[in-house]
Amino acid sequence: MTYNISEFVVHVRVTDVYGKLVVYPVCDKAKLFASIAGTKTLTDTALRYIKKLGYTVHIVPQEPLTLDL
Repeated sequence: MTYNISEFVVHVRVTDVYGKLVVYPVCDKAKLFASIAGTKTLTDTALRYIKKLGYTVHIVPQEPLTLDL
């Protein structure tokens, strides 16, 4: 059985919430891992386990906010 390397990538977004960095799942696989962990975000422990399973965690850049006036 062969695996496509993109099958083992999860996409997350890191956001600063009141001075604390919080990791939000973006793709369906990342959301599934958060669901298994019973959380809406991915904790440091969950991210370590995801990496131990052979997944790469890809951080999706935060889009800059613009205000059209």
